[in-house]
Amino acid sequence: MDHEVWQDGAVLLEGSRIAEVSRELLEADEVHEYPGCFITPGFVDLQVNGAFGVDVASEPGRVPELSRRLLATGATSYLPALISSPLALYRETLPMLASLAREGAPDGAEVLGIHLEGPFINAHKKGAHQEAYVVPADVGLLDELLDLGPVRMLTLAPELEGAAELAKTAARRGVVVCAGHSNATFELAYGAFEGEVAGVTHLFNAMSPLHHREPGLPGAAFAHPRVACGIIADGRHVHPEVVALAFRMLGPDRLYLVTDAIAAAGMGPGEYSLATRRVYLEEGVPKLEDGTLAGSVLAMDEALRNVLAFTGCTVPEAARMASATPARLIGEEGARDA
Repeated sequence: MDHEVWQDGAVLLEGSRIAEVSRELLEADEVHEYPGCFITPGFVDLQVNGAFGVDVASEPGRVPELSRRLLATGATSYLPALISSPLALYRETLPMLASLAREGAPDGAEVLGIHLEGPFINAHKKGAHQEAYVVPADVGLLDELLDLGPVRMLTLAPELEGAAELAKTAARRGVVVCAGHSNATFELAYGAFEGEVAGVTHLFNAMSPLHHREPGLPGAAFAHPRVACGIIADGRHVHPEVVALAFRMLGPDRLYLVTDAIAAAGMGPGEYSLATRRVYLEEGVPKLEDGTLAGSVLAMDEALRNVLAFTGCTVPEAARMASATPARLIGEEGARDA
């Protein structure tokens, strides 16, 4: 059955391909045993700005290096993410990422496409995005960006004038639209979820707050029956008890784990790039010079361990939040399993 732990089982590999999964031992030329360990589907991270000293936006040529390093964290597929940036950066970086997605990564995590986080966001909820590169809704600009590379996910603020047309354009071209960096009211956000907006980018962060008289964007996500929400389970972006609340409200088929990792992930204290920004890592927290949180240094294996501790969920539930739920959101049934 799905969604359960097999106490004994076997995975048969033929080269780099999984040939069979069985509850019983299988005949093989070579047998390796891993007592006390779980074998889970590969993790799917829909928001990776960088890691291990690599910044996706400013160093797209190093993405193969990033892909190789991500495998050690359990991530077998991911979406490189670009925050709001100048047009020249998009024009340079998106075609390079498109080539990497086409070529594949036989020795690293697979690039499934690109996550455009902006530039059509609310400047009042910009977070670490540079305000100079936050722009009004512009269908022509969106079409140009979508032509430059295989965008799979677009984060926008649904309250912007013209945002509904952006969402329709993106959805028509097969792009999953998520609400984020938004000050949307409950009513407006719920209406967007009734339309083309299918997800929420880093729930609770850089958005209208959950308040008992104005539930805001998080409240609309809780109330709507289908929207899926990404969450940064590092214990800093969202309090562990609020992660637990989100899990109780949404369950493992509507809550998924993301890292929102930046180049500082897997590195020591210092100064790092995040697209056009400079970020400073001190005491495990990446921030802009003014103290604004700027992405995370989380890895997917750590996120899975954290969500187990924060919520008390089962291992199969945590695995769904790290693998099946994000893969299903972007319509990716061919993400690598191991």
